[in-house]
Amino acid sequence: MFGKCHDGDSYHADYEKTMKNLLIIFTGVFATGYIFTMANAKQSPTIDELDALLYKVSKNIQSASQVTKMAQTMNAKMVESKVKEKKALKEEVKMAEAKMEAMEQKIEVYAVKMIGNGIDTATEEVKFSGPVYDAWLNYVEEGGKEDFNYFRLYLWQQK
Repeated sequence: MFGKCHDGDSYHADYEKTMKNLLIIFTGVFATGYIFTMANAKQSPTIDELDALLYKVSKNIQSASQVTKMAQTMNAKMVESKVKEKKALKEEVKMAEAKMEAMEQKIEVYAVKMIGNGIDTATEEVKFSGPVYDAWLNYVEEGGKEDFNYFRLYLWQQK
């Protein structure tokens, strides 16, 4: 139909057979791919399933907000307790500083008395130590009178 080769056969006939075979193969591959694609295609969820999912999500959000509220209240309680604890510690520090000032004043008084008695405090550092002084510190800490000489002379008895 389109012409002949020099040997008299149609060279287009071979191409037509090849094209028919390729068309059949392509159609088969296309049909097979289409069938398998349809088999693996997922169906869209129904409205009931979407409503159920939305309900679950809203419940999860509500429970998360409740947990957040609980965490915030616990955090507020912890902050409040820490503020109280800090205030109590500040008061204790003030009391300890007041005790230290009282002790420093007593040490100064004793240093003046020692100087008055002829003991040179410039060369000999005043040191309060020993069992009598430790017992007096315990006595004062328990609420006793803060007069060391009174304690030493009248209350303390060496064992």
